[in-house]
Amino acid sequence: MALKNGKPNPLNLLGLRRVQFPAHHFHYTMLGYKLPDKTQSINDWIYHNLNGRYYLGTKLSLDDTNSIRYATNLGFEEEKELSFFLLSYSDL
Repeated sequence: MALKNGKPNPLNLLGLRRVQFPAHHFHYTMLGYKLPDKTQSINDWIYHNLNGRYYLGTKLSLDDTNSIRYATNLGFEEEKELSFFLLSYSDL
């Protein structure tokens, strides 16, 4: 159950929910090129509305002009949470 519904998540209490390195078994999406101003709001939304482990960080990516740029990378351990995030989060 999500934190907004009043039940604490054991992964939050142990500090194991947001992982530091991208895992191979996570499901990923690229949110855009270097969104530092929205990273904290994305992290807060995930913390309050979802339950599973996730990764939020940057990666190198090619843009339309074939130049290398940093992109914001978001991954979830459960694919259904990625789908729910993409459908529900409105600030993208």
